[in-house]
Parts: sequence; C-alpha cells; structure tokens
Amino acid sequence: MVVVLGTACAPSAPAPGPDEAPPADLAAVGWHLERGPDLPQPVANNAVAAAVVNGRPHLFSFLGLGAGRDYRAITTRAFALDLESRQWQALPDVPGRVGRLAATAQALGARVYLFGGYEVAADGTETTSPATDIYLPAERRYQRGADAPVPLDDAVSGMWRERLIYLVSGWSTDRTVATVQAYDPAADRWQAATPIPGTPVFGHAGGLVDDTFVYCGGAKMLGAAAPRYGISAECYRGDIDPANPTTIAWRAIAPHPGPARYRAAAGPVRTATQAGVMFVGGTANPYNYNGVGYDGRPAEPETASWIYDVAQDAWVAGPALDPPTMDHRALVNAHDAWWIVGGFGRGQAVVAGVTRLAVAGAEKE
Repeated sequence: MVVVLGTACAPSAPAPGPDEAPPADLAAVGWHLERGPDLPQPVANNAVAAAVVNGRPHLFSFLGLGAGRDYRAITTRAFALDLESRQWQALPDVPGRVGRLAATAQALGARVYLFGGYEVAADGTETTSPATDIYLPAERRYQRGADAPVPLDDAVSGMWRERLIYLVSGWSTDRTVATVQAYDPAADRWQAATPIPGTPVFGHAGGLVDDTFVYCGGAKMLGAAAPRYGISAECYRGDIDPANPTTIAWRAIAPHPGPARYRAAAGPVRTATQAGVMFVGGTANPYNYNGVGYDGRPAEPETASWIYDVAQDAWVAGPALDPPTMDHRALVNAHDAWWIVGGFGRGQAVVAGVTRLAVAGAEKE
C-alpha cells in the first residue's frame, strides 16, 4: 500500500515556535510512504548506510538489538539489501567479542565506515568502543581504521563533500561530551573540530547537507537523582568553513514543533523545493536500550516528522510515519528515496520493518 501525504512549508521568518505548526502558504509537497522488504530478523539501534555496489544501490544494517531486548540480544550481525532485486543477504559479522549498540555509519564510494557504539556486559556495565570498522562490500570483509581519539556512542554522523566524516557529541564511557571529531577516510586520520556550544547529549539526531550540520533533541544528564537523564529540546546548526573544515560556526536554532525527540531517524533531504535535514519518528521519553524510559515509563514512538530548511532557516512539516518507530541511528538516502530500517515499534517491540519515503522532484543526496 502506498500512502500519499502533503507537507506545508514554513515561511522564511520567523521560525515557528515549539508548539506551532507552520502555515501552508507555499505549494505542498507530496510524500509517498510504503513498506520495503523486511529485514531477515528484527533489529533496533542498528547502524545504517547506503552505497552503490557494482552499479546497484544497497542498504546496509550493522549491529543492533534483537527481539529479546537484553544484553544477550545485542548482535554482531550485518545485512545488505539490493534495492533493485529487493533481496536481503547476510554479510560477515562485524568484528568484535560481542555486538554493539548505538554505532553510526557512513558510506563513501564502495566502502562503509562504521564508528563506535557500546558493548553491554551481563552485569549491565556499558563500554564505549573507539572502533572504526570499514566494510568492503566487493571483498565481503572488514578492515580496521584508526580508532577515534574520543570513543563515542549514540553520536550523530555526517559526510562532508565526500572528504570528511563528522561525529557530533554523544556518550563516551561515563558521560556526555561536546566533542566534534572529523575523520578523513583517505588519510585514515582523525582531527578535532569545533565542539558544540550547547548541552552535550546522546541519542540526538541530525545530518549534514552541503556545508551545514543540523542536530536536535537527544538526552542530557540531569544529576545524581533519578531520573538521571531527560529529554533535550535544543537544536543547533553548524556552518562548516570550506577553507578550514575543522572550524564550525555553531548557533542555536528554533526547536522543531511538537515534542523533542530521542533516537529519531534523521538525515539530509533534498527536493525540488528545499534542502535540509529531516527528522522522523523517535520518542519524547528517553531510555537506555530496552525501551523503558529513565523515568520508569515505557517509551512510545512519535508519528510526526519535520524538515529543517537550511536556506529558509525554518521548519517544514514532513509526512506522518504510520506505523511510527523509534530507536534509530539515521535516515538514509538511496535509489531516489529515503529509508528507515528496523527500530522499535509500538509497545517497544523490535521490528524488522523497512519504510521507504519518496517525494516528487526528489534528488539523490
């Protein structure tokens, strides 16, 4: 079944407040949502990416949490979906003693770069990984890249001009960090970039379009008393200096309408009418990894989506996600569409579902 939806564009100024919907004074954009081929098994908090392999577009899913939702359900498994044949295939397991959660991935050329994440021991101890694992699809093998100077999980990543991959904020072993790191795939080298000026967060979402990085939401540290973590409504954009790409001019932007989100799917979106970063799904109640909030209440996914239009510096309504999902690492672009792969559905159920989002006039990012 295909659902056709419309969105209303926000005016260039001022940006809508957190509880306001943008007025429909520009032409609506028609979004189409449809179910893609299910993953071979349910998985959430998986790192996802898209790459062209032998001339054919593919989606990739690495690591994540299986249906059991405990440390034993954390997997090293990886899969690839050929978007032309619509067939999934199992890949070699990601290297490591055990699986990881909250890793992030980016593809460049015919390689997929997999960063960080965290391991969970039987006693609940969590350890952030510094790993850079590089998957070579043509050879069906991994190679190890340079470890990140600051290990990160639940970070946001973005690719800049096919030259640098940025990791923005996140969790590092025992605290949130404001760190921004830039990885150069050609040199296999890390550089420190301008840190975020806002509250350090984990489980936020975002993406990089042209020279602008945008992130929103996530969880922040509250203190020693329970709950120790709460939702963050902060949103920031960072404009990268092309002459010195480790220099980023960060500034706060208005939060998107509706509740702040944790572990939404987000990524760069370009259509005939706008270029920006889209935020889909997620939840307003942050949790560790089993879907039960830090406040003891089960988390549930949100349906609304929003696009931050970089040129207009304003929020634009996107399609409603039905059924809604959360516990995502990214929204990925491939084959003239955007894709959500796995996640938690209603009732904290780990799902195998894949959702395809497309719009008339869309361009490949």
